Amino acid sequence: MAEYYYFAASLPMLRMDREAPLSYDDFMHLASEHLSKRDYSDIQHAVLSGLEGDVSLPVVREWQEYALKLSRAINHARSERLGFSGYGKGSGEKELDDKARDIVMMDDPLEGERAVLSLYFDFLTSRESGSPFSSVALMIYALKLQILERSRAFDAEKGRRAFDRLYGSIEERIKG
Repeated sequence: MAEYYYFAASLPMLRMDREAPLSYDDFMHLASEHLSKRDYSDIQHAVLSGLEGDVSLPVVREWQEYALKLSRAINHARSERLGFSGYGKGSGEKELDDKARDIVMMDDPLEGERAVLSLYFDFLTSRESGSPFSSVALMIYALKLQILERSRAFDAEKGRRAFDRLYGSIEERIKG
């Protein structure tokens, strides 16, 4: 595993409660200049969706497994809240199932989404125990940048305008 001392040390710290100090695209541009072709290719597989990527990479595989478990836990908690039975068994981990239940019980869906992103961020932070200069650490950094960008993309006013526009077009069709 290659170590990227200068590049990794030059990157600003990421915190969930702060704006991302650089964009994911800027990070990937810098990574393309500093990393080997293989490590850069591996970092390109570290995507927020948790559904893509080369599952032979342990950190990406762990990420995919966590994202899937959290999704199952949230789906199960949502089905319980709606009174449906028999919809899976959650994640199989009590702590994660409890967190999913808390998220589903939130009144504001936006706050629920931010809570999910915060869980993602915390999961990745827990995987940073290795070398802070490794390509794995840089994959985690890339994922965290994507989380921060997604979190900051939520804008209540823009969302309300989009909703009003969509609702207005539905009203027009009904009246029309």
